[in-house]
Amino acid sequence: KNPVTAESVRLKVKRALGDKSVALVQIVVQSMENMYLYLTHESKDAVAKRKHKYSQADIKLLNNFDIDRYITLDAEDKDEMLNDVCELIDDYGLANMRELRRFVTAHGLEHNLPSMKVVNSVLRAHTGLVRLYFDAVYQERKYGRPSVDKETGEIK
Repeated sequence: KNPVTAESVRLKVKRALGDKSVALVQIVVQSMENMYLYLTHESKDAVAKRKHKYSQADIKLLNNFDIDRYITLDAEDKDEMLNDVCELIDDYGLANMRELRRFVTAHGLEHNLPSMKVVNSVLRAHTGLVRLYFDAVYQERKYGRPSVDKETGEIK
């Protein structure tokens, strides 16, 4: 209904970040996620060229922009993120979703987890597996960690 021009975006950015913040605004032809990865030097090309990676925490998002709306993960990325989350649950002894959410909020970027919103979208299809990991942590908290005989594999 109300198209936004490149010029109006440029002026809005200048007002928010200062006169020297931007000289040119272009319409995004690629995907928004690819453009974001390009600008932060996280694209495959930038990584291959060993460009300096900008911290996502230092990026100022305007007008409630939410990059997570544009992030699309392929099946391999989702499997990798699921494995990473399960390892974090085990390594850090996270016993439930609240603890996981707090951990991702505080340390997600350190572990290549973009946000809890994206993590939730991946975990949604694997709630049974995640519940087993949480339950294991809970059981260890309640009853102690069992020891395993390295020669026989017997649990003591």
